[in-house]
Amino acid sequence: MADDAGLDRAIGKALFERPWVPAPSSTRANDGLGPLFDARSCSACHPGAGPGATRLDAQGVPEELGLVLSLFRTDGAGDPVYGHRLETMTLPGVPAEGTFRVTTENGRPMPQPQALGYGPLDAATHISLRAAPELRGRGRLELVPDATILALEDPDDRDGDGVRGRARRFEVPEGGSRIGRFGWKASHPTLAGQTAEAFALDLGLSTPLRMEPWGDCTEAQTQCRNAPHGPDAEGEPEISAAIVERIVAYLRGLKVPEPTSDAADARGAGLFAATGCAACHRPALPTAGGGTVALFTDVLLHDMGEGLADPAGVPGASAAEWRTAPLAGLSRALEKRAGLLHDGRAADVAAAVSWHGGEAAGARARFDALSGRDRRRLIDYVSRL
Repeated sequence: MADDAGLDRAIGKALFERPWVPAPSSTRANDGLGPLFDARSCSACHPGAGPGATRLDAQGVPEELGLVLSLFRTDGAGDPVYGHRLETMTLPGVPAEGTFRVTTENGRPMPQPQALGYGPLDAATHISLRAAPELRGRGRLELVPDATILALEDPDDRDGDGVRGRARRFEVPEGGSRIGRFGWKASHPTLAGQTAEAFALDLGLSTPLRMEPWGDCTEAQTQCRNAPHGPDAEGEPEISAAIVERIVAYLRGLKVPEPTSDAADARGAGLFAATGCAACHRPALPTAGGGTVALFTDVLLHDMGEGLADPAGVPGASAAEWRTAPLAGLSRALEKRAGLLHDGRAADVAAAVSWHGGEAAGARARFDALSGRDRRRLIDYVSRL
């Protein structure tokens, strides 16, 4: 059984790194890409299962594939013509959706769609950048019981610390609800759901959970809908359940990033708790099997203030609410110069803290009040996670 699990993870890793190709091709197990997509493989946006690069060139155009442009309306729908994502790549014969560049206003990234192939976005459509996050160890969040997460909620701030936090709930067909724990807005309860969305939006590939073979193409994009799709068998998704299961097995098996030895500094950990950072970025959560997962998150949504707010909210999450981002592996993001926060705007820990408002305003104020030496010690502690 253990050997079978290891084999599934190895196959999943290969599939995670596999470049997909358009249909029809001589290798049908690899085809179905697009017609609209943002990358040709999972690893293109998550190299080494890590965060994507968020650097911009002199014109504000992303240099690599670590940033995407999300399109959404307040009812949760995408743009009526462009869908949920402005995909920047397309197959021959299919009109391109467009590209985007990013300007900065008071330090805040302002994405600007360019060369839109189907006319302007709908007036009710909002746009926001999303950075490809670290994936290592995140699959272990499935081991944290819903009850554990719910016990951390404090929507009425009963303890008076200014930190409220609430779980994002999703109704399930068999009754009851599941807790969202994956994605910047806690928008998926399971890795399988998150993976299916990535296949649909990033690669334009259908899965058992997202059966549309045209991915994010809308009815208004006729040539996109009519482009070749794979496989040929009627009613079969382009990506089988077996492929999804193996990729999920690979993601579940990724180890939690270990901090450097310096990150175990007791003084740094003490400052992390004393400033209130640990109120949301909880160092560890208990798992159903009796262990713990040390990702530095509580998996709850928190109002982070106007500075970090999206242009609008969606059902289940307001504009300013974000799931507490796990900090484990942050050292690798800094080493790769991958920007921090949901849109990659912060180059380092101090810059990320400066954007914390809302429920995190108290922690930011305590961070600012530290002596220069203690502030440096806390930044070093977090930067080595």
